[in-house]
Amino acid sequence: MVGMCITGGFALATALEPSVVASVMSQPVLPAPIGRRGRAALGLNAEDFSTIAARADDGLRVLGLRFTNDRGCPPERFETLRTMLGASFEGIELDSSPGNAAGIAPSAHAVLTVSLVDEPGHPTQVALDRVLALLAAQLRR
Repeated sequence: MVGMCITGGFALATALEPSVVASVMSQPVLPAPIGRRGRAALGLNAEDFSTIAARADDGLRVLGLRFTNDRGCPPERFETLRTMLGASFEGIELDSSPGNAAGIAPSAHAVLTVSLVDEPGHPTQVALDRVLALLAAQLRR
């Protein structure tokens, strides 16, 4: 499952379903990142968190993508995922600070679409390649 922006968090919610073996959350913006609690929120209740954590212990993998300067998808959200899922969560945070080496705009948001630079070695292309590799590996299990 791959979710982007508004549907980014939905990709994690679908992992409640046993047939989902990989969840990719690209710049998940919901729930709205308002206040400290909102920045860390994933929109799941405690029971759902518990179910997904148990599934992670059984092989579910979750990949998150975000640009570092993206206020719509704050770093606290990925910290929640690291705490909840441990090694089953892989977060890729692409440097979009002003003047970054890759020339990524500070306003960049859509890792896999609008802001993707289709050039070998570019950080966004490396992120896309990682998404494809994860999906291929998990679907072949």
